[in-house]
Amino acid sequence: MDSSYRLPTVALITGANSGLGYAIACRLIVEFFSLGTDGYPAVTSGSNTLVVCLATRSVEKAQSAIAGINTFLASRLPEGARSRLELAHVTIDLSSPSSVTAAATELRNKYRRIHYVFCNAAVVPFVRIDWATAARQITTNFIEAMTIPRYKIQGVGWLAQIQSHKSHAAGLLPELGAAFAANVFGHYCLLHEIMRVLHASASAAALETPSRIIWVGSIESDPLTFDMDDIQGIKSIRPYESSKTLTDILVLGSYLPEAQEYFRSYTTIPISSEYTPPTNSIPPIFLIAHPGIVSTAIVAIPWWQTYAKNVGFWLCRAFGSPWHCIDPFIGANAPVWLALSPHVDLIKGRKWGSACLWGGSEIILETQVDSDVAGQSGQLWSQMETLRKLWETTLGSQS
Repeated sequence: MDSSYRLPTVALITGANSGLGYAIACRLIVEFFSLGTDGYPAVTSGSNTLVVCLATRSVEKAQSAIAGINTFLASRLPEGARSRLELAHVTIDLSSPSSVTAAATELRNKYRRIHYVFCNAAVVPFVRIDWATAARQITTNFIEAMTIPRYKIQGVGWLAQIQSHKSHAAGLLPELGAAFAANVFGHYCLLHEIMRVLHASASAAALETPSRIIWVGSIESDPLTFDMDDIQGIKSIRPYESSKTLTDILVLGSYLPEAQEYFRSYTTIPISSEYTPPTNSIPPIFLIAHPGIVSTAIVAIPWWQTYAKNVGFWLCRAFGSPWHCIDPFIGANAPVWLALSPHVDLIKGRKWGSACLWGGSEIILETQVDSDVAGQSGQLWSQMETLRKLWETTLGSQS
């Protein structure tokens, strides 16, 4: 291979067909080919070519998203930059461990290195609105009601659809909570399965920066919704918030000594008959951001409720709330900034959020995490690794 050849910079984005994931793709492309973000130069692999791989549930959704992104970029990106962009896709259902394994195999075969992964896809097991609670919270604290709503009734005990299938060798498959699987565990298993393309070279001739795994958290994280004895949130009345609280502890705990034994095991490249890991390489790092409050269709509600919700969001911004970004493109600010910022040593180990002022000026704010990360990270990482290995064994027995 020509020594002047450089691998393209590759970004993988889950849930990229709509909402925040779609906005992350658009914003990443624009900022990658710009001079930098907030005065900082963009970080690349040394290549001026960018590949953005959209991970979606179907080919049709990916193709529709790619068409939309191309239309968006027509007026935002010069022709020269567009010629150095490749939009690709991979089909994955993060709630299905077998689908995750198949997608991981495709990604390993397609790319020699993935530089950025945006763990964005998420579901809310929404059932209905508790209107009595909504009225009390809105009249008591309007901004809180439009930021951290307590009136969303969610499904309790919902399991991933994979539960309806049986393992040929082990009876019923292991229990897997629906929100936990889609929001956290699917990503967690995918990252381990593609770990070899997430490691950077540590050779003296080709010293590279670590790949960055940007987990998309939420401003709605609440330690009261998370139970270490029920990390999947199956018994929780707020499983979405539980999964996002878990994400906080998982990511921030990856830097703490309490979790290092498990984190090192997790980021070790799996050995297989067709692949021998290099002796020296640099594992990826975990980062976390949230989009503030944006208007998306993650919760399916009638049109009039969507209209009322958006009016409420604008009122919150008018009243001084910095978190009501509303536009998903603005919400994508913090995740993309974490990917491209050259100051990774200053931003890691903290949670960052997209924010904006009334006039639309965008800012990024550090967000307080109330969970006991130091006290819970070791146990959480231990349980996550145990569950991952259980599924690895289960799927292996089916093959």
